[in-house]
Amino acid sequence: MAYCTEDDLLKMISAAELAELTTESGEAPDSLIMAEAMSAAAAEIDACLGVKYVVPLASVPAQVRTLAVDLAIYRLYSRRSVVPLVRQRQYEAAVSFLKQVAEGRMVIVGPSGEPPTVAKDVVDAGSASRIFSRNTLGDW
Repeated sequence: MAYCTEDDLLKMISAAELAELTTESGEAPDSLIMAEAMSAAAAEIDACLGVKYVVPLASVPAQVRTLAVDLAIYRLYSRRSVVPLVRQRQYEAAVSFLKQVAEGRMVIVGPSGEPPTVAKDVVDAGSASRIFSRNTLGDW
């Protein structure tokens, strides 16, 4: 399931630029190439978010849509092996955010302010405080 649409991509870059990135010649962007980039972006998002949330997400939070657009545009540029620095930085920021979500340091917020459905098999790997140490072992 793609987390962004062609219209979302067109809000960030022009149709002419999309056509240059997706076709060998022609003035119209290739919808199939764009769909592949959006699908790959969704897969990358799901790989990270799947650690904490049930994926694919039932509703697409604005954060996820923005991440999907940045990841898809980066993939389109990388097809041409020429990624502008701003697109590279947006991609790296998106991946960094996704990693932080997977680590539990950041959260995804849904359209109404609620987080997406949490995966049932997520376990908090915290531990209790230490009982025995060099200093307290002699007390036993």
